[in-house]
Amino acid sequence: MSTQTTETTTATHPFIEACFGRPHAHVPVWMMRQAGRFLPEYREVRSKHSFMEMCLEPEVAAEVTLQPIRRFGMDAAIIFSDILVFLPAMGLNVIFPEGGPRIENKIESAADVERLAPIVPAEAIPQVYEAIKLTVNELADKTPLIGFCGAPFTLSCYAIEGKGSKDWSYTKAFMYRNPEAAVMLLNKLADASIAHLNAQLDAGASAVQIFDSWAGVLSRDDFEAWGKPYLSRIVTSVRRPDVPVIVFARGVPFEWLHGIGADMYNLDWRTSLPAAYQSLVPAGVQGNLDPAFLLGPPERAVAETRRILESMNDMTRFVFNLGHGVLPPTPPETVQAVVEAVHAHSSGATA
Repeated sequence: MSTQTTETTTATHPFIEACFGRPHAHVPVWMMRQAGRFLPEYREVRSKHSFMEMCLEPEVAAEVTLQPIRRFGMDAAIIFSDILVFLPAMGLNVIFPEGGPRIENKIESAADVERLAPIVPAEAIPQVYEAIKLTVNELADKTPLIGFCGAPFTLSCYAIEGKGSKDWSYTKAFMYRNPEAAVMLLNKLADASIAHLNAQLDAGASAVQIFDSWAGVLSRDDFEAWGKPYLSRIVTSVRRPDVPVIVFARGVPFEWLHGIGADMYNLDWRTSLPAAYQSLVPAGVQGNLDPAFLLGPPERAVAETRRILESMNDMTRFVFNLGHGVLPPTPPETVQAVVEAVHAHSSGATA
């Protein structure tokens, strides 16, 4: 791949236009985790590199990002990376063994929070931004590239637990017992997320998405305290003309999302998209096929895709996606069938 960057504009691409409710040719589609283990070409690359090597070797990250665009013709690419990628620069030792990420020096006290350093993105993880430049150069102005980060609450879950969890009970206990330290932690993570997203946009990303993957474990009051204010601050701090900011607060009722200020909200499969759309206007919605449908017969996945599309007729601020990421056993042929079904559906996409 050439390292020469190309000035591009994707402001009139269907994905960007749909995010802002402007006329577009067809319902756009991309899928969370579309660059991943279900693709044989991904597995071939993965056999030669560790996960972090894939994230931090620019040409490898760019190649993996481009794979689903070449194979399926998605309407947006999303840079191959990880939400924990900048935590080492803050002083947290992140490793990726089999079974999920681990943090070897997890947060256990207010003193641990105080030692966390701010990040200077260009010094901390320049490889990520170089991967974005390489990818944008390859995409030219044909396909927008999405940058992303983890939300402060979700990042704090990993920082405090030190690994994955079913209920994140240690995180909640820490925040209940150490409210001042919790606020400090969430603010430090928000500052780092803002810096990381802005660096991705400076490198050429056309949109950004904030993943609050574990927000669904929170009560409404806790989401108001630990989730919403920090999501809102990030959205405000990265907003630029014609650059959609998308929030995915997994498992959170759409009624809780009011006031965050995102341009689009990604919603899971338990949510009624039409109801959310009407409630969240003027923002748009993205989603929300259950990724498990992709494991069954292709015709069943296509039927469910068409049902979702028909339910969203005449609702122009809509991007088709999954309600979570593509699952590893997913047959690529089924993904292709769903993408083709979305592109064939044009009702309501030009108003």
